[in-house]
Amino acid sequence: MNPLVYFIFYLTILVLSYKVKLSWSLAASGFISAVVFMLEIKRIPYEAVLFALFLNVMPFIAERFKASFASYKFRMRTELETTRAGYDNLLAEDKKQLESNLETERKMQQVLSLYEISKDMSSCLTFEDIFSIFSSALKKSFRFRLSRLVLLKTPNDGIDAVYEIELGRSYARVAPDNFDREIVSVILEERKEILLTRQENSQFLRRFSVVKDFETLIAIPLVSEEKIVGVLCVENISRGYFQNFLILAGQFAIQLQKVILYKKVQDMAITDSLTEVSTRRYFLERFREEVRRSMRRKTSLSFLMIDLDHFKEKNDKFGHLVGDVVLKEIAQILKSNLREIDIIGRYGGEEFGVVLAGISREGAFQVAERLRSSIEHSVFKAYDEKVSGTISIGISVFPEDGVEENSLIESADRSLYKAKEKGRNRVE
Repeated sequence: MNPLVYFIFYLTILVLSYKVKLSWSLAASGFISAVVFMLEIKRIPYEAVLFALFLNVMPFIAERFKASFASYKFRMRTELETTRAGYDNLLAEDKKQLESNLETERKMQQVLSLYEISKDMSSCLTFEDIFSIFSSALKKSFRFRLSRLVLLKTPNDGIDAVYEIELGRSYARVAPDNFDREIVSVILEERKEILLTRQENSQFLRRFSVVKDFETLIAIPLVSEEKIVGVLCVENISRGYFQNFLILAGQFAIQLQKVILYKKVQDMAITDSLTEVSTRRYFLERFREEVRRSMRRKTSLSFLMIDLDHFKEKNDKFGHLVGDVVLKEIAQILKSNLREIDIIGRYGGEEFGVVLAGISREGAFQVAERLRSSIEHSVFKAYDEKVSGTISIGISVFPEDGVEENSLIESADRSLYKAKEKGRNRVE
């Protein structure tokens, strides 16, 4: 038989082995072998025998090859899926790392921003300035519903003032409410920050919820010299911002403490510690300023020199402790009978000076008489003693008696000397 025919038969069986089941390909190879043997029945050459053997073995070889190839494909597919899963995991990790880097960068930017805000606040020495910066930073960096600053009085821990910050509005001073009082009460009890969310079962949450409804609440004590001087709270701020808010609030607390200490030092420099009126140095500075202002505006100004009558004799009789109490109470009576714009200072041991801006001589006599009468009708209780006293007052007026503070002081001092010569407890 022609070798080409053998080749065609081989090719046919090979194709069938890949396309159909093993039994069918064996049947086909057996049929072809039988046909060949029938055609070569007269003389069966060895080529026909080899052909038949190989032809019938070919389906088994093909089946084995298919199984191996299928196993190889399965292995390759598994490796591909594993590689693809690994690649997807790498992409996910890369995305997660990128998001983490972006979040870290965002937090760094926030911390840097808070640092810049802290620098801005550190350059301020007044409460209004640092609170204005804090308010702007809070509204710029955080989402919240309402923030309140409750400042406490000393030494009784009562509420002195409440400032409110709301998005879209300038901060404003408001009246304290029950919520402020409850927050102050809790902070004074706990002496630490309070962080609350609706999901937490907290005793504080129950106490606050009776007064006001909120989702989250942070309340932070502001401390100066180991004493709570205020409470800063914010409502409905996202929990993710808690940490940054605590940083900003901490910086504000530091700057507030600095302002309080600065004001205390300033008050010590300008306020007499016993009488709580201006010191002589500060009083003279203010006096000089008022004289210059009156000169520019061409307005009147009066100066009163006040001396306590027979004060040294009372010190000798009752003692200096009683004298100090009397001096302090007299200073308070003088202050209470003056306007807010009037300036009072302790000029000497038992001498006071008063500057009356915009007051002529006639008005100055009326004010001086009111001061003299108030002291004359007062009785001062000091320890176990009851002490009364009087004052003498000398008056000078700008510009009639002088155009600078020294000449006005000299003129008022001469008038005071006349009042003493005429028997004291009088105005000259």
